[in-house]
Amino acid sequence: MKASHMRTALGTGLALLALTAAAACGGGAAEPEAETRTVTDATGTEVAVPVDPQRVVTLHYAATQPVLDLGLMPVGQGTFEDGIIPEDIEAEVEAVPVVTDAVEPRLEEIAELDPDLILAPNVYEDDVLEQLRTITSVYTFTLRGGDRAEWMQRTEEIADALNRTGMVAELDEAFAARQSAIAEEYADVIAGRSVAVIGAYEENNFYAWGQDNMTGTVLLPLGFTWSAQENAIVEGQDEPEATVSNEKLATAVGDADVLFIDSDLRGEVNAFMAALQETPLYRELPAVRAGHAYPAGKNTIAGYTDAHYTLDMVELALQDMR
Repeated sequence: MKASHMRTALGTGLALLALTAAAACGGGAAEPEAETRTVTDATGTEVAVPVDPQRVVTLHYAATQPVLDLGLMPVGQGTFEDGIIPEDIEAEVEAVPVVTDAVEPRLEEIAELDPDLILAPNVYEDDVLEQLRTITSVYTFTLRGGDRAEWMQRTEEIADALNRTGMVAELDEAFAARQSAIAEEYADVIAGRSVAVIGAYEENNFYAWGQDNMTGTVLLPLGFTWSAQENAIVEGQDEPEATVSNEKLATAVGDADVLFIDSDLRGEVNAFMAALQETPLYRELPAVRAGHAYPAGKNTIAGYTDAHYTLDMVELALQDMR
């Protein structure tokens, strides 16, 4: 895998960290109070945020990665799984204090970090948000709900909170250009092939992802079509995804020519997926029997870094199929 591909988003963003630090050391008396601007968060709430927030706490990795992509290192963060941080910045990000238990915030620890902005997922009750607001400004971003698949929108939301919206167009243009290049380079391999995407997060069940979810935004522009069976099995769900019994594997994704599998950013699957891969049900899938089942990075795309990694893995798969 080419490291330059995986680092496209974070390379742009984190290169600005040194500039940020240099600006902070540039001298001059500190302002008695930070200048603020008013933005509207994902819930429609107007929030007064710093014009140039520097001490940001992210309460979920779905905000941490966009913050990194946008060139800022948080001072506190939510929990994260092993292997989802790019290797070249893993030590730096892991040094940032974790201030949640699963998703629940640890208020005292957050307050001790003296943040000037908290980025909170739209899963908290009002009383939790009120407690967070006693610490500093709280901007709620989209994690769950009808817009869950719109990971680009989430980056836009967070960029608005950080006053870094100008960077989003650059990230988006670079990603779209790469998709177009892959679609053109591998058109002969992709044409007529259908894909399905699965994960596994508990025993005896797998997770099916319809085309209107996050991975669809990455794969469909390349020219793939989606498994009709998988689209059918998530139909009617509040979000285009579903937990499905392993017994239904063949009827859920058996029509797919290519199977992409949830993994971390090392191409490694979790214990549940590893167990599923050992079953006859999995091994008899047409895509698996053809040798066209591949790890593809995180199904729950947090930002451009995750999305670029998926493209890395898709390119490797296309090279193998060619």
